[in-house]
Amino acid sequence: MDPFTFGLVFVGATGGALVGVALLDKTSIAINGSIVSIVMEVIKYGGILYLMKELSKIFL
Repeated sequence: MDPFTFGLVFVGATGGALVGVALLDKTSIAINGSIVSIVMEVIKYGGILYLMKELSKIFL
């Protein structure tokens, strides 16, 4: 997957997940905000590592 496509998919998946969490929160289902933040940070760092791996293929 090229970096541009990865970026589009990552942003779309993150936005979709946040919309899903917001909809669950509106239906008065208890959402643990700190766990959501931790999961989003882990996903972000994983995405950065994947992107760096893909970019290293270009330069090496």
